[in-house]
Amino acid sequence: MAEKKPKRKELLKEPDEFFTWSARTIAFARQNPRVIAIGVSVVALVAVASLVYYGYESRRQATSHEMLETAIRAYERLAVTTDSNTASRQDKLLSAFDKISGDYGNLPAGEIALLYEGHILFNKGDFKGAEEKYKQFQLSGLARKGLEPLALYNVAESKMALKDYEKAINLFEQLTRDINSPYRRESYSSIARIYEMMDKKKEAAQAYKQYLKVFPEAPDADFVKAKIAQLSEQG
Repeated sequence: MAEKKPKRKELLKEPDEFFTWSARTIAFARQNPRVIAIGVSVVALVAVASLVYYGYESRRQATSHEMLETAIRAYERLAVTTDSNTASRQDKLLSAFDKISGDYGNLPAGEIALLYEGHILFNKGDFKGAEEKYKQFQLSGLARKGLEPLALYNVAESKMALKDYEKAINLFEQLTRDINSPYRRESYSSIARIYEMMDKKKEAAQAYKQYLKVFPEAPDADFVKAKIAQLSEQG
């Protein structure tokens, strides 16, 4: 037997959920005006605080970007000039990058500044200091987002300059295993050069052969072939 449909009059007698909820809300507001006022104030304060924070962070982003651009331009000018004031200009520029990384360390500009600090220290011959800056950059958000090979390459270069050859080779080998690394070819070449520095001619010749095997059309292929011949004769 089919269910009996409710009549229209019966439906009209049933309370509408929306109006019932609205009525209860209005009633609550009338009975608790203080609670409602506090709630509205809290929402307004949160909105204002969010706007202030957004504005503050936007200003920090803009300021850090401007400071970094200025410092990088000065770094590029210094890279193509040599005079008696080079050392003092390096120190001044190092302080500028250090301020950016210190004040804006959680922003991209602050993280990039660490990289440039490493470059300046490396050029000054402070390879240990450079390594520390490069390692700090390794922990940055930018490194995790794709610049890890760059950080790793610079750490390896610092290890090589510090004559910590075994560790340098291990780091360069990590880069050679990454076929997408833009530093792969340089890493193969660096391994061969390290073996030369260690006076391991046989290993150096083998490393250069591996370099040519992976990069047969390398721009320095003729030089590398001559190197292999020379090392093979000496070995």
